[in-house]
Amino acid sequence: MTLSHDIDLAALSSESQLAIADGLQAIGVAVELLSEGVARIGADDAAQITEATAFPEAMRKTHRLVARRVLRESACSTAAGCCDAELADCGDLHFFADGLTGISGTLLKLFRYFEATFAAYAREYGALDQHYPVMMPAKLLHDVGYLSNFPQHATLCSHFSDQLPVLEQVAQLSKEPLSQAQAAELGLRLDDPQHVLTPAVCLPCYAQHAGLRIAPGDVVRLTMQNHVFRYEANRFQPLSRGWNFSVRDIVFFGSGPELTRLRAEVMEKVFGFCEQLGMDVSLELANDPFFVDGSRDKVVYQRMGEVKYELLFHIPDRPAPLAASSFNLHRDFYTEVYDIAFEDETRAESACMGFGLERWLYAFVRQKGLDPAGWPQPVRAAVMGAKDPVA
Repeated sequence: MTLSHDIDLAALSSESQLAIADGLQAIGVAVELLSEGVARIGADDAAQITEATAFPEAMRKTHRLVARRVLRESACSTAAGCCDAELADCGDLHFFADGLTGISGTLLKLFRYFEATFAAYAREYGALDQHYPVMMPAKLLHDVGYLSNFPQHATLCSHFSDQLPVLEQVAQLSKEPLSQAQAAELGLRLDDPQHVLTPAVCLPCYAQHAGLRIAPGDVVRLTMQNHVFRYEANRFQPLSRGWNFSVRDIVFFGSGPELTRLRAEVMEKVFGFCEQLGMDVSLELANDPFFVDGSRDKVVYQRMGEVKYELLFHIPDRPAPLAASSFNLHRDFYTEVYDIAFEDETRAESACMGFGLERWLYAFVRQKGLDPAGWPQPVRAAVMGAKDPVA
């Protein structure tokens, strides 16, 4: 029998409530966020309920240790922006299932504009373009500890056994619409999953460069764009939170001071781009929601060490700003795992600049609207060309 219990999270911000829900799911607790700031949890036994009840309080204690830090802000009018309902009805979004949204028409052209902009940034920094499959060995996630920190986001891949009797049974069952019991029976015919859909664009590049030795003073510069897959339970929202979305990353390997300088340079370039477009944004110190095992210490480390900044878009009627880019110093985490160093065997460090393309698209139209006539001139020119309504 499943036990249920309500936890009052009303005193926390919406973003904190979502982060705590993530953490509870990661430790195997079913959770539903109710509109009044209550988290309704479900667990198999009283011990799990007790653990889940203590979890939010432990997180609150951690977060009292770390202060919000805003590096830059640009407050601009968002009065011309559209609402979610208008976006959904515009005809350029196509909803296939929770977390799976297609784009066409003018919105796709706008998506391509942001895609091209960030690819151009990568070229400016001399980053070598890489192309990776969307599927990777599950071992890679184990190597970097992803599953021990974010198990709730993983999407596993499998296939039916290649034994003929099994395939014949699957084919027979699939001739008619499946009942729930038949679908469960098909699931039993799957081989154990050995692969995952990539939850982060940059992950393959570290394994690819295992054992790399870098000349003194050099920086290795890479870039890649790919689909990313992160399961979000019942929190999917078109464009702003998908199961499948697109990210452009720029990755650097080099010395800590040089990577810190490069990150600052990229952040300045991206913030200037936002100012040019008249976006309402802030650049803030951030942390990933590491909530499993002893990882609360990582939250404090990330803030105290200033290893991650996020570009946040402030959108009307949303309870929390939306992070569309992040600028991360990994220190020696990945380079230690994959033995990446300088030629004198001094350990190198890595950094990653990430651009979530659907989120940039979403934030732009939520702030600037769906009518190209109200868009900044550089965007209109790139997206509309000769059809620019203001030209």
